[in-house]
Amino acid sequence: MAKVNGMKEKLHMPLYDAFFVPKTTPDIPFANRMTDPRVIRFFVDVQNKTRLETNLQAAGMLPSLNSYEARAMRVVTSGLNEAAIGDLIYNSVTTLLVGEKIMVESPTYMFPSGTGVSNGLGELPQHGDADPRAAFSFAEPSHIESQQNYRVEISFPHGVPGAVGGPAGTLGALKGPLRIWVVLDGYLTRDVQ
Repeated sequence: MAKVNGMKEKLHMPLYDAFFVPKTTPDIPFANRMTDPRVIRFFVDVQNKTRLETNLQAAGMLPSLNSYEARAMRVVTSGLNEAAIGDLIYNSVTTLLVGEKIMVESPTYMFPSGTGVSNGLGELPQHGDADPRAAFSFAEPSHIESQQNYRVEISFPHGVPGAVGGPAGTLGALKGPLRIWVVLDGYLTRDVQ
């Protein structure tokens, strides 16, 4: 389709990216899958990921001349038990960087998932209520302009709990399959086609 010059459309679209620990033989624990022993980076490595793990086409940048207005951010987990979720959210700091400017930074427990399954009989282990309204909302939208780098980092200032050299816990020793997603929720502005 040809684009319509001078016309833009704005649509509600989440951007998401995941850190994935697959089930392998032999199993390699969570901490040994991390490229950097103290930080997990999101939106910077999208190669060889499925649509379940990311909806980005290019690492750390929006496609073409698109821009994005982030209004909420959440951290979502799958395959973690309650102890490991506790290790993650209470021992890490989550940071949204646009360019190299910090837009928000806080302990990970401030970014509930607002997702999950609730059947009235009990919920699967998750971080926060199973309600999409239960997410961290920015007081003012964070803007990502076209061709501007952005990323989210989850850092472990004292090391990954349960990893060799880290504090006590279970997260670092967990084996796959498991995923940790970061979801930016907001509005994508793009050319009309």
